[in-house]
Amino acid sequence: MVLLAAALQAGAGYATGLYRGRRRVGSFDEVTVLAATALWTTLIATDVNLLVGTERLVPMTAVVLGGFVALALQAGTRWAWRASAERRRRPTGADAAKLLVFGAGDSAASIVRSLLRDPRAPYLPVALLDDDPAKANLEIAGVAVVGGRHTITAAAQATGASALLIAIPTASSELVREVSELASPAGLAVKVLPTAGELIDGRVNVGDIRPLTDEDLLGRHQIDTDIDAIAGYLTGKRVLVTGAGGSIGSELCRQIHRFAPTQLIMVDRDESALHAVQLSLHGRALLESDDLVLADLRDRASIERVFAAHRPEVVFHAAALKHLTLLERHPYEGFRTNALATLDLLEVAADHGVERFVNVS
Repeated sequence: MVLLAAALQAGAGYATGLYRGRRRVGSFDEVTVLAATALWTTLIATDVNLLVGTERLVPMTAVVLGGFVALALQAGTRWAWRASAERRRRPTGADAAKLLVFGAGDSAASIVRSLLRDPRAPYLPVALLDDDPAKANLEIAGVAVVGGRHTITAAAQATGASALLIAIPTASSELVREVSELASPAGLAVKVLPTAGELIDGRVNVGDIRPLTDEDLLGRHQIDTDIDAIAGYLTGKRVLVTGAGGSIGSELCRQIHRFAPTQLIMVDRDESALHAVQLSLHGRALLESDDLVLADLRDRASIERVFAAHRPEVVFHAAALKHLTLLERHPYEGFRTNALATLDLLEVAADHGVERFVNVS
C-alpha cells in the first residue's frame, strides 16, 4: 500500500503539473493542486483497498488518515522551504534604508513582499501605517500595522526608519500633502508609488518607488514654460496688464518687462499699487509715465478710452476680487468685477483687434 500510494502520488502529481514546476513553491495555487493530488491518491488507494477482498491491505482509517497526513506534511515542508528562502533573500545590508509604509491595502502588500524578497532592495519595510481601524492588527509578510497617519513620528522613532512610502496609488493630492507634512518633523524622506492610471497592469514593484514630486502635491502635471514661445509674442508688442498693482498682476509686469515689449501698459484703480509696481520695475516711481493707467474696469467707457489710446496687441487680465469670505458677504461686487467687467474687457479687446488675450482665473 505504501508503494501504491507513492506511485499514485507521483502519477497524479505529474498529471496536475505539481511536479512540473508550473506553480511557485509554497504558493496558494500550488497548495490547491497539492490538495487535489492528495485527494485523487486517497480515493484511488481506497478503491484498491476495497477491491482486494475481505482481507484489507491496511485498515480503511489508515488510508483516509494517511491522505490527510501526507497532505499536511507536503504542504508544511513546502511552506517551510519557501519561508526559509524568503528569509535568505530578505535585505539586510547597510544600504537598505528602513521604510515605513503608509497604507495596508493590495499595493502595500505587493510592494512589501517585493522588497522582502529582494536582497538588493534599497528599502527594508519595518512597519505599516493605516487609518482604517479594521487593519489595526494586520500583518503583511511579518510587517505589522503600528498605527495611523498621526503616529508617523512615533513609529519612525521606534523603528529607526528614515523614509516613508505612501503606498496608495489612488491617494488624492490633499492626502499626499498631509502625510508628507506629518512626515517632515520626523525627518522622513517621502516616497510614492505611481498613480492607478500610470500602472499598466495594476501591479507595483520595487522599481516603481520614486521620490515625491510637485505633481504629487498639486494633483496635476507641472507646466514647463516655453520661454522662447513667450518671447515670440511679447517682444516688440504693446502689452496691457489689468490689475497691474495686485500680487499676480505686479509679478506679471515684472516678468513681461524682461521680454522687452514696445510698451507695457499697466492698468489699476489703486494709485498706490501702481506706484509700487513702477518702483519695482525701474527703481523709481514718479508716476509720470503714460504706461501707468488709473482706471476702473467696471466702467466700460474707461476701458474703451484705454484701448483706443494705447491699442494693445496682447492683454493679460489679472484684475479681480479674490477674497472669498468677503465676497460671500458682498456677492454682487464680485459678480460685477469678476464676471461683468471681464465680459466687457473681452468684447472691447475683440473690437480693437487684440491678438492674444490671457485670462488669469
